[in-house]
Amino acid sequence: MSSDVVEAAPEGESLLGSWLKFLTSSIGSKVVMAITGLMMWGFLVIHLIGNLLIFLGPDATNAYSAKLHSVPELLWVARIGLVTAIALHIWAAVRTTMLNRAARPVPYAYAPKTEATGASTTMIYTGLLAVCYLAFHLAHLTLHKAYPDHVHLIASGPLAGNVDVYSMLVRGFQLPMVSLIYIVGMICLAGHLSHGVYSQFQHLGLWGPSFTPWLRRAAVVIGYGMSALFISIPLAVLANLVTL
Repeated sequence: MSSDVVEAAPEGESLLGSWLKFLTSSIGSKVVMAITGLMMWGFLVIHLIGNLLIFLGPDATNAYSAKLHSVPELLWVARIGLVTAIALHIWAAVRTTMLNRAARPVPYAYAPKTEATGASTTMIYTGLLAVCYLAFHLAHLTLHKAYPDHVHLIASGPLAGNVDVYSMLVRGFQLPMVSLIYIVGMICLAGHLSHGVYSQFQHLGLWGPSFTPWLRRAAVVIGYGMSALFISIPLAVLANLVTL
């Protein structure tokens, strides 16, 4: 009797292993970059709404800040989620760049001057500058390490004991250098968002011949429109339209 040799089938890959393989692939890293980008865009929308309350005066601004800090656990969950999203976004961007370079180790003899090439190169620099700005922004307005003399507590009223966020913002933007850093940071954000919002939907497969041109135009409006609203705050303070 002859016996057949039967080789054991390789052990199946775990679900976690499959997910890790996908997330570290070219498509997976782009999906991570898109999802984390949308998370950060959502945070910026909420942050912008809160910041624009400065035009309604100190009561509206400080009441909004006190409301946020009244639930510190939720606030810290949001902060940790944001930091995690930023870290994953940076990782995905670096990973995607590395995979793209590995796929073409020898560069083109003549680089194609396409919109995508220029936008991708700009995204790297605007992203890095935005991260540098964020570090200063957190040190100034969240951790109170930069310009700590701008931080004062509300002395009386229902919000007594809370940080006077309105006066902190106004005192900060009254310094031309602080306003300049903020404005440059928002300009970088405009460039990043104007392409980022568009490419995020592409990475998630949400594109088409009729939908893509509209999305491209909408991304430009969203990116530069949001940045213009952010910039309006330091400009209003410098012009003495918003004062203590």
